[in-house]
Amino acid sequence: MDKKYVADFIGEARKLVDRVREGIYAEYGHPSKGLNEDEIAARNELFKIHITDDSTQPRVTDGWAFINKKGLEMYAKKLVHSMMTNDEFYYIMGGHSAAAGHGNNFHQTYMMEFANIMEPVMHKLGVRLIARNLAMGGLGTTHYSLGASTLYGETDVMYWDSGMTEKGKEDQDLFHKQVLLGGERVPVLLNGVVNDLDVETGDNLWYGNFFKTWTDVEMTTGLDQGAALPWAMQYLLCDGTVGELCNGKGGIPKYHDSCWIDRSDFVPTTTKQNLSGGVAGKAGWHPGDRSHKYQSRKHTMLMLKALDEALNLWEMGIESDGFPLQEKYWHVGDIYTDVRSKLSNYLNNDGFNTTACEKRWGDNPTVEGMGLDRACRIALKGMTQFTPVSRGNDNSILKNMKTAPNGYRPKQLEGLYEGVDILPPFWKVPEGDVDVHAIALASTYAPSELDHSWVDDSGNEDAEEAENSRRRLRIAATERIAVNTHDAAVDSTAIEAVEAERHLSGDEVVPGQGWNIDEVGGEEITGYCDGSPMSSDCKRSMNRNCLLSNQNDGRSQIVGDALSGWFVVNVPDVKEGLIFARIQWWGARNMPYTKGWTEVNNGIKYGEDGNRLLGGKVTDWPDDFEIDIAVNGKIIKTYGYEEFKAYTGEIAYNESFYPLVDDKEATGNVEVGIRIRSEKDPHLAAIGITHIYWA
Repeated sequence: MDKKYVADFIGEARKLVDRVREGIYAEYGHPSKGLNEDEIAARNELFKIHITDDSTQPRVTDGWAFINKKGLEMYAKKLVHSMMTNDEFYYIMGGHSAAAGHGNNFHQTYMMEFANIMEPVMHKLGVRLIARNLAMGGLGTTHYSLGASTLYGETDVMYWDSGMTEKGKEDQDLFHKQVLLGGERVPVLLNGVVNDLDVETGDNLWYGNFFKTWTDVEMTTGLDQGAALPWAMQYLLCDGTVGELCNGKGGIPKYHDSCWIDRSDFVPTTTKQNLSGGVAGKAGWHPGDRSHKYQSRKHTMLMLKALDEALNLWEMGIESDGFPLQEKYWHVGDIYTDVRSKLSNYLNNDGFNTTACEKRWGDNPTVEGMGLDRACRIALKGMTQFTPVSRGNDNSILKNMKTAPNGYRPKQLEGLYEGVDILPPFWKVPEGDVDVHAIALASTYAPSELDHSWVDDSGNEDAEEAENSRRRLRIAATERIAVNTHDAAVDSTAIEAVEAERHLSGDEVVPGQGWNIDEVGGEEITGYCDGSPMSSDCKRSMNRNCLLSNQNDGRSQIVGDALSGWFVVNVPDVKEGLIFARIQWWGARNMPYTKGWTEVNNGIKYGEDGNRLLGGKVTDWPDDFEIDIAVNGKIIKTYGYEEFKAYTGEIAYNESFYPLVDDKEATGNVEVGIRIRSEKDPHLAAIGITHIYWA
């Protein structure tokens, strides 16, 4: 890379950014063509990204977003770093059902629409953009905040969008603190109440937000007038007298979803797959696809602004200090360390027990004695059966469950078919309207000539296998992941020590036969559900009645009762000795899997070969309910009915948490066991485990 190449690269990058921005202007009826300077200036105010001195939202009537100066500077430096190193750039969102896009196909949600534009832009700049929609309906963000570093994963930009379910500033404080404390990167934060983060980060808060203004959108005042507007604006914002044209009640669809497009390699056959009902979740408060597209353009314009600043920084750095660009302009590791250190030092010293987060998690009787106020000061990790989740199934409880001696372990279902979905033709932008995705994709370069043949490790090439490269790539990726699983990371001598300590008072902590995966019919998890555009094979189960929806939102759980034996899971890299779980105490009764059993593990000796309750009255546990907790083969605690039932209260929306381990000596790779016992009614003594957290 020489100086001329870099100068040309920066010049072409500027042109690309300008083309995409101009495409958005035109998409919403404000193209530069035909406008004079004053009209262009007025137009730019409508779409403006305001730069502020602090994290306070400016009082303005126009514009799409704001970001503080330090936030924009860091956003730009992150982008320069990614371009200089050809690194990944993580743009992540956590939120509720509206953000998840219920009622729409997953690829119509604003995070996927954002990726649809910015992925090809970033690709041209040598960067792999990873955008994830990790929102879920019926919940806030608490269940992922508590393990943010693994459940949300790495973040360069982190967007909170859970205003319907988390109106309190305390939950938002937990969300922000965990994404700042965990992981390798420290993100720019978008949306949500920042509480005292300015002070807590030593005046190093990087923050922005989007305005809820519509001044750039021409209002629909009638049926014919709305149809004459640019396609992206049609029936997006309605005058009060014709509101039904925008809410789906006046004959104009609010949603443009689809459940199936015919393909040659798979034909739906079951009665469940009538595929005619549309995507579920069309509630009045859930936005349609045009609203999602509009929201996505705000995210896009903010990133384009940051790219402007990144290219300026790169160019000015060379002008000031010569070529190549000096490290101070693009190295970010020391900055991350400094900000995280300042935050951690403040929270554990001067700010100890003073934050909004601690007041909620330290003083709440629902989690009394669990010490979860530590979640406001130290980074936590997590694994879950819920989806979407960063890294998909590789961050699941199932992946970390210990296999029974006879090989039994619950299995995730296989999808009905592989490959990307065929998108509905009616989603195509009409001829004559502006297609911003096409603008982002456009290139004058000829396509690369790629060799698609597959050669395995033995050097053998198979022409038939070459035709199915995607499957082969998945197999290879799975093999590589398996090498790095937590099971493989446990030292063999440690395992031998655990096996030697398995017996305590006649109890043997060995994985049982009766734990299984419980999922709502039609919502079974298949494929790779990581909330990214690559998760198109998520939830392609036999019972799915809308295979094309691609919605990642799923509530799987590991369920067991007093006949299931031991649930044993490997918890990796424990440092503080703190392990706890999110359990749905109401989530399993009279499980089909153990129906008819009268003995633990159905009487199976090693060496031989759920219904979810969603509402109404919950059948209680029997009063002789007991639950044993084991660590590395030793039972350390037994909870009785009253003691364990005390934790069923909800500290946040649909959130209850249960202590498992709190021992400074329990560090490294820790094997946790859970066993339920009841003589009176073992089928009613049941739980569903959805998340496990640790520090």
